[in-house]
Amino acid sequence: MSVTVERCNTPGDLLHGLVRDGLAELQAVVERADRTLPRFVTREIEGYLRCGDPREGFAWLVCGDCDHHRLIPFTCKGRGFCPSCGGRRMADRAARWVDTLLPRVAVRQVVVTVPWPRRWLLARKPALARGVLAIALREVQRWLQRVGTSQRDGQTGSITVVQRFGSALNLNLHFHCLVLDGVYVEDRVTGQVRWHRSRRWTTEDVEGLVVRIADRAEAWLARQGFGAGAVDEEGEDDALSLIQSASVAGRSAVGGGRRAKRVQVLGGRAFQLPPLCASCDGYTVHAGVVIGARNRKGLEQLCRYIARPPLAKERVEALPDGRVRIQLKRAWSDGTTALELSRLELVERLMALVPPPRANQVHYHGVLASRSRLRASVRPTPPKAKKRPATVGRRLSRRPPRKSRWRAWSDLLWRVFGVVGFGCPGCGHAMRLRTVVMPPATLRVLTSLSRSARCQRAAYEIHPGGTQRDPPSGHPMGSSRGHPKGSSRGHPMGSTRLHSLK
Repeated sequence: MSVTVERCNTPGDLLHGLVRDGLAELQAVVERADRTLPRFVTREIEGYLRCGDPREGFAWLVCGDCDHHRLIPFTCKGRGFCPSCGGRRMADRAARWVDTLLPRVAVRQVVVTVPWPRRWLLARKPALARGVLAIALREVQRWLQRVGTSQRDGQTGSITVVQRFGSALNLNLHFHCLVLDGVYVEDRVTGQVRWHRSRRWTTEDVEGLVVRIADRAEAWLARQGFGAGAVDEEGEDDALSLIQSASVAGRSAVGGGRRAKRVQVLGGRAFQLPPLCASCDGYTVHAGVVIGARNRKGLEQLCRYIARPPLAKERVEALPDGRVRIQLKRAWSDGTTALELSRLELVERLMALVPPPRANQVHYHGVLASRSRLRASVRPTPPKAKKRPATVGRRLSRRPPRKSRWRAWSDLLWRVFGVVGFGCPGCGHAMRLRTVVMPPATLRVLTSLSRSARCQRAAYEIHPGGTQRDPPSGHPMGSSRGHPKGSSRGHPMGSTRLHSLK
């Protein structure tokens, strides 16, 4: 009997260790300062530390042809910063938007940012963030109606993702909006819906748009009691407010208030706004990315981009002195390519990115909203199913499927990477679900599988104390760097390693 353990987002990786050590230091500092952390933040961190741990439960698959067993641990399903769960959610949303929601018309990405003092306020108060977003989208629709298409009765639609992070893991709340580049007009006599494409955007159009957004957003915030100089005094004993305000400024809240050390390799250069981008009083609008009606693959890539998680494991590097280096996606204008943080500062920034409970991070407006009368008329026809292996799209549960938006894990793996999720690593045939193991039975099952191995040196062991041991470098069935053909190493749903017990 051979056993494969799918180590997805395993608690033994680098990021888990950094978060575990940094959390202990931060809790000690917060207790000495006589402050507390919100329960939703600690629950998110604790859930991430258990993500991918087989001791917390797993699905047990078995191949009836070659008697191969496969264990798939459960994930935390967090919505804060978990790379594995965030990657799966990213792929799921992008596939659903492209297949069932976004019509086959041109789509433009409109990125709206707010002044730095406002970002902390909107991050603390989701209702204010929704209000500023509604003002920005209302101005975009008015421009499309009066200038872009000259169709005063037309309606557009949008999908907005509220991103709370910047490239340096700082709290940087801004809005990524996928706006239909035109309007739909309904004939009042026949009821037929017709599409009118907007004319080409210019930088002058964006400049006028950002001025109107800045003026009306500041006036609306002033009416809500948050004019210039207003301070949110809620939660004096809440340590998260200090952490978030420091994260906005790129500083450490409990580490002396210093900025992160920058790693520079290039000389500084003057910053210049790109085309179709304008700024006014700290508000910025960028509308330079547009996807054509026929480029559905490019549209799905754009959807993945705006729905991506804050951090990828490949960007994290441990330094010999105990600090952490975070590689930036691209160099800044002053030549900064990476940031060096302590473990305490890393956990601070990750905590600041956790969204508050019952605060939606995805918003639908216009004809794409759930209650829109035109939504059924503009939605695309689902594409025909392409030829794929029989195991793709299978459900783990034996219960009959219910109508829902949920996509099978194997379906996403095949769509993004061309990997067969439920194929046997040994013979390639379909595997079936044997059972779902939950604590406290997990340790007994894992220990039993380890003892039943024919080889004395098991490729993957979990001891009661929680330690894990990888196989030696010369092990024939489970080198820690060995990935069988068709494995999904490097995919955004989590780094996957396949190890064997023979």
